[in-house]
Parts: sequence; C-alpha cells; structure tokens
Amino acid sequence: MIKKIKQATSWEERYRLIILAGKNICQPTEQELAGMEEIRGCEAKVWFKSSPKTDRTFEFQAYSEARIINGLLWILLQEINDKNAQQLTEFDLTSYFNELGIAQRLSNTRLNGLKEIEKKIKQLIV
Repeated sequence: MIKKIKQATSWEERYRLIILAGKNICQPTEQELAGMEEIRGCEAKVWFKSSPKTDRTFEFQAYSEARIINGLLWILLQEINDKNAQQLTEFDLTSYFNELGIAQRLSNTRLNGLKEIEKKIKQLIV
C-alpha cells in the first residue's frame, strides 16, 4: 500500500489509498481505548499507545474516529513499529510524509495531531 501511495499520480488517488489504508486499523474495544492516551491537537479524536518489546524495539497502536486519520495512522505505524530507540530518534514525520507526497496536502490540525504522536515517540527514548 505504501508503494502505491508513493506511485499515485494525483492527490485524489493518494487520498483514496489513504482512506483504504485506514481500513487496516481495527476499532479498539472501550477497554482497549481506556488503555490508550488521547492525543490533543488533531481535528478528530486520536488515541495512541506504545509498548516496549523484549527485543528493545517498540510496538505502537493508534486509532481515530476519522477515516482519513486512521489511514495516516496506519501509514505511520508501518514505518515506526518494531523499530529500536536509535531508529525512532532518527525518524522525521514531516520528511516521511513529504516522501510519500502527502504532507503538503494535510491541514495543520491533521499534521499537528500526528506531530504530537511524533513527540510522544521521542519522549519514550529520552
């Protein structure tokens, strides 16, 4: 899916692929949501959770009530899951989304919520 997003020739095609990608995120139960942190700064509600793994990498979960945000979250999770602290330190959300051709088309409120997640990731490593 990431490859298709990179190769899309128009914003409309990328947007459709992002929405489709969001279908890969399962809606958490109420109990699972309660165990996730609500992220402020996004125009839709977003929840995020990080879990360290025994191999010194991290696993992340995220969910939003908005389909487009779920797509963006799924794309983000593909890049950050199973990475170690050093790899996460080097991760730059804006550069990654620029590489995919989507950062410039996102509203500030959508990008702000995702940047808050990036901050949470960086705080884990400190």
